[in-house]
Amino acid sequence: MINTILRKAAFGIFTGCLTLVLFSGCNNSEEIGLNLTPQGERFHYRIDSTAVVTAATLRQDSLTSEKRTSSLLGCQNDPVFGRTYAHLLAQLRLSSNDVEFGETALIDSVVLLLKYQSSYGDTTTQQDIRIYELKQDLYFDSTYYSNMDISGFYDAASPISTFSYKPTPDKDSVLIRLSDDFGQKLLETDTAYLSDNTVWLQYFKGLYIEAQPVEQGGSIIAYNFTGGKSRITLYYHNAANDSLKYEVLINSNSTWVNLFRHEYSSAQINPVINDSIYLYPDVYLQGGAGVRAHVKIQFPDSLMDQVNEGIAINRAELVFTVADDPTVGNFARPTSLRVFNARTDGTNEFIDDLTLGEAYYGGIFDEKTGTYRFNIGRHVQNLLHPDSSQRIANNGMFLVLGEERTSAARLILKNGSNAMKLVLTYTPLN
Repeated sequence: MINTILRKAAFGIFTGCLTLVLFSGCNNSEEIGLNLTPQGERFHYRIDSTAVVTAATLRQDSLTSEKRTSSLLGCQNDPVFGRTYAHLLAQLRLSSNDVEFGETALIDSVVLLLKYQSSYGDTTTQQDIRIYELKQDLYFDSTYYSNMDISGFYDAASPISTFSYKPTPDKDSVLIRLSDDFGQKLLETDTAYLSDNTVWLQYFKGLYIEAQPVEQGGSIIAYNFTGGKSRITLYYHNAANDSLKYEVLINSNSTWVNLFRHEYSSAQINPVINDSIYLYPDVYLQGGAGVRAHVKIQFPDSLMDQVNEGIAINRAELVFTVADDPTVGNFARPTSLRVFNARTDGTNEFIDDLTLGEAYYGGIFDEKTGTYRFNIGRHVQNLLHPDSSQRIANNGMFLVLGEERTSAARLILKNGSNAMKLVLTYTPLN
């Protein structure tokens, strides 16, 4: 009777109690929970780190990339990861309704301001960009992907600006002069399109901002499109006034989309991408729909022999160790990673542990140990459930950057024994 009760309770009361004991500093197998059971009915927890953990580097297909908190722009040529491009499409909205530019309005200048947020890479390298007017609509409620086909979205022969600059993200913003012809076109907008943003967006659909290649160095710059400070300003005069201006805004009501492209053909990582042997000494991760890792976990027979009788997972710590990387001075390691269950179709599936918060789940880089550590106890319990009909398939896990949609960061991890490991603390239920 007692064993039956304990089997049912172990996933609840004792998992919580044992986890608290473990956090308090236990490192060896001991008898615990004596005050919870009758004399002689004692629990034993065990620690096992013999699971074999290996990984392979896989190419990402695409990511959803619309209306993100950081908007990436630029080109970066990395000796390890090759050349990366980040381009942008963005709507701009009227800053007021019922706009009137006045009689015989003439442009003095038109300037695009992009609000700096952060940078990644070598900002001393000159960046060259081209800007085009969009010819097709962007929709606020649509989903857009980082590899979307923009054929027909712009006229490649007619840029409204060709601009070169060295990014200075420690400053507030960058100012980009657009062509006067483009500014004059906006001033001459039929008043029927200036009453509100619904009709305005039928006339002016937005901008495509395209990064040009760099031969070496380079950087990816993050801009802020959410606060309404990135904008076009028209400076003009009319028959009545000499110094006028009007702003067209990128704000939270706009739609913007990031496009990413990676050239790996001559990169150091090219031979290992999508290889299935899982034995290369290093594994590579990159944001912006670059590369991710497929992590395999092979549990030992000694553990699997106990599963049908039932085990309660108290803690499962998945550990990844960073590789020696002489380029890390220019390419900082990401602050966090995420792991997902791997579906057979190659898509990510959230694991239960992620819902418990960062403090429990982990994934934060520890500079002292050079590791990223995750607690995936609930996920492992689902893999090793005593009832085989309730176990989820062990298809591995996908490891990605924590901010893979809004960061150009990249990372090199060690692969194989000791560098990647799973440390299980569990209680047999019999």
